Amino acid sequence: MGDHITNERVPGAPYVHASNGLLATFFDVLTLAATAHARTPWELRLALWLAESDQSVMGLGMVGFDVSELGWTAEDFDAQKRFLLEILDAASAREGWERLPFALDAASPVVALLGKVREMVEQFPREAIPTSNAKPWRWPEGPPNHGLCELHHVYLHAAGCILCNEVPLDVAMPHRSKPLKGLE
Repeated sequence: MGDHITNERVPGAPYVHASNGLLATFFDVLTLAATAHARTPWELRLALWLAESDQSVMGLGMVGFDVSELGWTAEDFDAQKRFLLEILDAASAREGWERLPFALDAASPVVALLGKVREMVEQFPREAIPTSNAKPWRWPEGPPNHGLCELHHVYLHAAGCILCNEVPLDVAMPHRSKPLKGLE
């Protein structure tokens, strides 16, 4: 199955099809980077959007997106684009990967995916920002308000932590004292 990352408002731009597992890892490593770097309201909303792109909550094949759906604003576009490129670079440089609940190495396919998405963002011009006043699909209304995961140091969403949610419920974790009843 899988899902797509597209850049449909830029004629001739590439698109990416990725498996559900690869997309989950993509959002994991970007959430780590975004949480560490986010400061402005838009950056915080992007970090929350990444954390909310949790397939264990959204469902498999439901986290694809178009680059135009990232809540861009014309007045802050250059800074927003710079930030997104910064976190793509940080994730590619394996920033925060030591907190992942699984092992990845520099040869992981997620590094190539991060590079492809970086290219898509680089190609995205200010003129391609949607002009309608409609809220982009899945774009959060405000900044993160559920706190940080004590273990992974990423923003929590309404259903928990994007990284914790990937660990099977029958696996003990430092903040999960016992497996859930019935899974023991």
